Order: sequence, then structure tokens, then C-alpha cells
Amino acid sequence: MLSQTVRKLTPAFASLFGLSFVLNLFVFVSPLYTMQIYDRVLTSRNATTLVMLSLIVLALFAAYAALEHFRSRALVQLGLCVDKALAEPAFEAAFHGALDAKGSPTLPIRDVETLRATLSGPLVPSLMDAPWIPIYLALCFVLHPAIGAVATFGAIAILGVALLNERITKGSLVRASELGHGANERLTASLRNAEVIKALGMGQPIRSEWQRQRGQALAYHTAAADWGGTLLAATKLLRLALQCAVLGVGAYLAINQNLAAGAMFAASLIMGRALAPIEGAVGQWKGFVSARSAFERLSRGLKAQSDDTRPMTLPHPAGSLRVEGLSVRSPTGNALLLNNVSFEVEPGEIAAVVGLTGSGKSSLARALVGVWSPAHGVVRLDGNDIRHFPDEQRGRILGYLPQDVELFAGSVRDNVTRFDPDATDEAAVAAATAASAHELIQSFPDGYATQIGEGGAILSGGQRQRIGLARALYGQPALVVLDEPNANLDMDGDAALGRALAGLRDAGAIVVVITHRPQLLSQVDKIILMQKGQAVRVGGRDEILPVLLQPGAGARIQSPQRGQTGQVEPLSAARWARR
Repeated sequence: MLSQTVRKLTPAFASLFGLSFVLNLFVFVSPLYTMQIYDRVLTSRNATTLVMLSLIVLALFAAYAALEHFRSRALVQLGLCVDKALAEPAFEAAFHGALDAKGSPTLPIRDVETLRATLSGPLVPSLMDAPWIPIYLALCFVLHPAIGAVATFGAIAILGVALLNERITKGSLVRASELGHGANERLTASLRNAEVIKALGMGQPIRSEWQRQRGQALAYHTAAADWGGTLLAATKLLRLALQCAVLGVGAYLAINQNLAAGAMFAASLIMGRALAPIEGAVGQWKGFVSARSAFERLSRGLKAQSDDTRPMTLPHPAGSLRVEGLSVRSPTGNALLLNNVSFEVEPGEIAAVVGLTGSGKSSLARALVGVWSPAHGVVRLDGNDIRHFPDEQRGRILGYLPQDVELFAGSVRDNVTRFDPDATDEAAVAAATAASAHELIQSFPDGYATQIGEGGAILSGGQRQRIGLARALYGQPALVVLDEPNANLDMDGDAALGRALAGLRDAGAIVVVITHRPQLLSQVDKIILMQKGQAVRVGGRDEILPVLLQPGAGARIQSPQRGQTGQVEPLSAARWARR
């Protein structure tokens, strides 16, 4: 994706290089004007010549300023084109990074912003002017070999400082960027959980940890900035010394009548222009390193995204859910969270997934809706691998209520309809009604138009859960996965959930409910008992429920996947209630 964007913009960059050619021609105006002043005006003492030369130079400078302004505007537009081309794939890369819990999720977005800012900044013009350095140096040799030698020595010396700057500061700048991104992510997470931090008095340790990480980033940044400042000062010193050296050599040559006085000053101006791109690159080296790192990260991240082929749209599912030998590993490591899980749920059936904390229930829910990819095995809906549905279609055929309900800033209607721009009011009301949340929503000050704030800040936990359930049921999905749907519900909420499950059964949907509470078990058709990442028992409610509630020691049962015996930990009714 990034290489394609670069190829598309290559003609525009080539045009700007051509414009830079014209701009650098205007650089010779000052040296030529200086030579004419010293060699023609001062010797002839002709004021008319001086006025005419000055007017011509002013007109040329005005043209130069207009072209420079155009180049600057064009680079800004190029930056916007890059942003427009890469923003969507960068969002996808950030989105998948958040799902995989790898690195900083928002880093691809910031990398695109870094590239856009770099294209719009002063670094690119300096790089576009760099190819002219040999031409300027050649002109210095034309004026006199001694002046050319001094200018070439100066260019090599300043280029050496630039390379030294790269060698010394690159590692520190990259490390500072990594630590800075990590500190920003920690700050974002802390602000998102400000309520918990305040209530539990965790502000000081959270702030200390953020300051520690930020302090490390600042230490690397300061070290790089110190070296960069020192080398930039050395570059300026070299440039000033070289300009004096050129004037001194030119004066010596002029004294010996080997060079005209005007050529002496012109050589100083040309040499200064020859060294300007190198000095500009040294001054902007931090931005160059950041842009290069951003480009490399985006190249890797977007290449991984482009390697994923887009699935074709499949028929709307009407068959059963089949889980076949499903194994899932943790996104952050190699730990096996699910191991060879198999079961089947028919349309119109409600299956409950039960088990102790850490048994793999939520991992199973994420795998069922395609959030986590299987390491082995497959999840099939109507015979189709769930991964073979395009994301947009999968969103229409699935309903998912996660354990931690996250709502988004906007209206209740927006959240119920999943921010679908084509959603109708009837569809929003239908989803809320199916979740028995219509009356709840109508009790809000502005009904469906009520603004709930970031994360549903104005709502209680139970209200968020019921609106989350309505969102899960939007569009009459074929498969509904509910992870602890009654964790925050009161008696009215439990009754509403019961009505919603009955409605899903009547509509022929496939429902998988993960629960710790025994109240819902009376409504399910099938129970899947999870233990240490395995489905140790799968069967009808009347078959499995007595096993869960039996007192005394656990019974030995047959594992349906591996054909091995396993110990099922019994759960008394009192223990279920406590959980």
C-alpha cells in the first residue's frame, strides 16, 4: 500500500524537482547582481545602470518568492494526499494491532501524521535542493580553482558532520520515540480509567509510573538534542568560517589580480548556497529520523494488511454453528487459551458456556465472533468458516455483547444502530424492542437522541449493558454471542434479558450465552462446561445441570474431544450465587 502511494505521487515529486531546478536558477541572481555592482556600476559610476539592475533583480526576486510559495503549497497538498491515501489502511493496521494487543495501537495513525508533517516542513525543500550542491561547487571552480577547493572542503566537512549526527543521534531518537509512544498510551489508559484511579487512590503510583516512562523518553530525547545542537552549532561555525575563508582567498587573489572583486563576493554567496541544503538537513535531522522510522513501520504494517485477501460475500447463514477442534493462543504470547474445543448449536437453540474464572469462556466468545483467529481448528457458521465472511457482512450476521460493554460518544440511536449511516428509525426501535430496552430508552431526557458521552459516561452499568444488548441484536443477526449479559442487571434487567432470549429463540437465531449465574440456565437448551481451556462436557441442559449442582467431590467424566477422563469441579447453587 505504501509503495503504491509513493508510485502514484512520483510524477508530482518529479514536477517539484523540476520546480526546484528553476528556483535554484534564481539563486544566481544575487551573485550576478553583486558582480555587476562591483565590476560595472562602481567603475562606471552610472546610477541609471544601478536602478535598472535593481529593478530587474527585484522582479526576479518577486518571481522567486512566488515560485517558492507555490512549492510550499504543493508540498502541503502532497502531504494531504499521503494522509488521505494512508489514513484508512493505517486505521485498519491500528485496529488490528489493538485486537492483537501488540505494541502501540495508535502508532500507525501517528506515523501517517509524521509523514504528512515532514512533507509539509522545511526538510523536503532542503533535500530537493541537495542535487544542486555539485553544480554550485563546480561554479566555484570556474571562478577559481582555489575557491572551488575551499568550497569543496567545506561541503565535505559539513557533510561529515551530518553523517556523524546520524550515527550519534539515530538510536537515541528512535528509543525516545518508542518510550514516548508508550508513555502516551499509558496516559490514555489512565484517563480512560480515571474513575477507578480516583476511587482507589491509585493516582500517585499511576502518575509515578507514567512520569518514569516519560522521563526515560525525555532522557533519550535530551541526549539526542544535546548532540544535535552541538553538531548544528559546529555546522554553523564551519559555514561562517568557510565564508570568511572564501572571502580571504578571494581577496588574496584579487590583490594579485587573479580574480575580480565582484567574483570574490559572488563566490562567497554561491558557496553559502551550496552549503545551505546540508546545513538545513542537519538542523532538521530529528524530523528526518522520525519520518524514516515512521516510513519503515508503515511499510511493514501496511504490507501485512495488504497481504490479507478480501473474502467474497457469502450467502446469509441459515444453518448451525459448528466448532471443530478449536484451539486459540494468547495474542500476547504462546499460551494456549483454548484446546481442541468442539460443539454444535442449531438455529433456535440457546447454548450456555459455563465454568470457573480462567476456564476459557471469554476466549471462546472472541473466537466465535472472529476477534481472535484459531491456532488450530475452525468455527463454521452454516458450513462456512467464520473468517471467510468479509468484516462488513460478518458484522451484519453477528451480534456480540462483550463482558466489558464499551459505548461510544454519540446518541443512544447511534450506539444501538452501530453508527450505521443507512439505519432507519424503525430498525433502531426494533433492536431496542428485541432487547426489551425501548421503555428504558424512552425514559431518557431526549429518548433515542440522548447524548451519552464518551464510553456512555452518563449511564449506569445496567443501562450500558441493556443498550449494548440492543446493539448486539440490531439487524436481526443469525448468531448472537453474549458474554455475561446480566452482570450489571437488576431484577427488571434480568426479566428483560429473559424476554430477549425467548425472542431470539422464536426468531430462529443461534445464541451462545456465557454466564456465571444459574438464573439463565433454566432458559438454555444446551450447556458447554469449560475447564482449563477445554470443553470437558457438552450436552443438553437436563443432562449437564445436575453435574454442575451436585454436592461433594467432582465426578469423573469423559472428555468429548480427546477421549480422556477429566475432573469436573462441581459448583453448588450457593457457589454459583456467590459468583
